[in-house]
Amino acid sequence: MSGIDTLGYIGFNASDMAAWKKFAPEVLGLQIAEELEDGTLVLRADSHQRRIILHPSDQDDVAYVGWECRSREGLDEVRSALQSANIPFENVAMEEARSLSVREMIRFSDNDGVLIEVHYGPTILSNQPFVSPVGARPFVTQEQGLGHLVLASGEYSKQNTFYQQVLGFKPTDTLTIPGINSEASFMRVNQRHHSLALVDMAPTHGPRLHHIMLEMQSLDEVGFAYSRARAAGAHILIDLGRHVNDNMLSFYVLTPSGWAVEIGWGGVQIDDETWHVTHYPTNSSWGHEFHMPPSKASN
Repeated sequence: MSGIDTLGYIGFNASDMAAWKKFAPEVLGLQIAEELEDGTLVLRADSHQRRIILHPSDQDDVAYVGWECRSREGLDEVRSALQSANIPFENVAMEEARSLSVREMIRFSDNDGVLIEVHYGPTILSNQPFVSPVGARPFVTQEQGLGHLVLASGEYSKQNTFYQQVLGFKPTDTLTIPGINSEASFMRVNQRHHSLALVDMAPTHGPRLHHIMLEMQSLDEVGFAYSRARAAGAHILIDLGRHVNDNMLSFYVLTPSGWAVEIGWGGVQIDDETWHVTHYPTNSSWGHEFHMPPSKASN
């Protein structure tokens, strides 16, 4: 497809680290791998050393997105594409890249100012198996990457051009989101229906990030996560339902940072030889009832 093959990791700024230390393992089932001296939490979802990184901050938003290449040759393809498009990038020093558990990395920003870290050679801890504190199996990752993320974009047209024509993401489909009447575009870098989606909506209030998705290996594990979220008093932002395009059966739980995690199962995988780009007039075939967060509902 392109030099980029999977969603490798995501870093976030978070204002309530104490809440995250409970929410990440007890609700999501992620493993806390490290707590650094500055309070940063490094989370695992599988054999990768780092999948989600939470940095203490007075703000809550995405800090950077790590897109993975299979090899140095793939990373060189991304370098060449950026140079051809006259987009500046930084070659990260090898010592820093190795300290971040990858072999080599470049950095640049997209049109909405999201910092992107394209890399190859992530550190795999096969000698230290992933252990979920709630007994969950590793999430569906491997050749499909961590999951997906959805970003609100004030530069929707430019962003679609950047990711598809410069970085080589493939368009999967688009849909119209009911209620806000905004279009969302879905793009892939492997067989996962989408690793990135963009919503045509300037993030004037709150974070650029709407949600990330973590895929479970069974429907029961979605149910277990739903029960954990309810028992913990977490806010279910979008209730159980099934999406029309990726066929994911899922629910969305609000994180301590104000953005959501979609917990899903059953997403389709794309066959490039037969797939047709399509458009949907809605986002769900059933369910997915939206529940306003308490702080907003009371305003």
